[in-house]
Amino acid sequence: MARPMNPLPSTGPQEDKLVLFAAGLRALRVKAGSPSLTEMSQRTGISVAALSNAHGGRKMPSWRTAEGYVRACGAESSIWRTRWEAVRLTQQAAQAQDGQAALLKRWASTQRLTPPQWTRSETELTRALDQLRRFRGLSLRDLARRTPGFSHHTYGVVLRGDRPVTADVLLAVLRSCGVGPGETRRWLEALARARPAEGLRVRTLLSRMPEPRLPGGRQPYVRGRGNDPRAAARL
Repeated sequence: MARPMNPLPSTGPQEDKLVLFAAGLRALRVKAGSPSLTEMSQRTGISVAALSNAHGGRKMPSWRTAEGYVRACGAESSIWRTRWEAVRLTQQAAQAQDGQAALLKRWASTQRLTPPQWTRSETELTRALDQLRRFRGLSLRDLARRTPGFSHHTYGVVLRGDRPVTADVLLAVLRSCGVGPGETRRWLEALARARPAEGLRVRTLLSRMPEPRLPGGRQPYVRGRGNDPRAAARL
């Protein structure tokens, strides 16, 4: 006989979908005759701990685990895939909101306007750039007045994600927002990672910018640049 399952957590609205998903898995297991987790593990190759977490309602299971749970209960997995995807998208949206709040707090406390670490795609980078514009309290027309190389319409379509962000537009927004050279390098490097097509233009812009300096005016050592202090000492 299967052991009784622990109660589902009481959560806020953002986690409701995860709890409902777990409740659905539990109901599916009961409908299948309440097989033990050990039996389900033997049928699927999924560990008992992973199966238990899947119906726990506290942590999003991987699709492999969720699919194994459903399969062990003799149900069709395609419908559950749709449900699982809905939960995953909800969690990603919540994490993005949390990340943006943390980003604004970091900018406010440090005044170092560097891009967030979670910018892995062009969409995320564009969203962060628009957050920077709002953080500085600037309208699209303000951007156009401060850096007149582009119209407010151009800034709008780029920051909405309707047109790809280019290195020159990125640089114009950063100048309008008063971002320093060191932070600007970080944004340009993030763009090159998120949009490789802009890599050549980014390298050109970076080559025209002064190298970052350590406290005291020392230049950081970069392998291959010939500024290794140990090499200099040997001369």
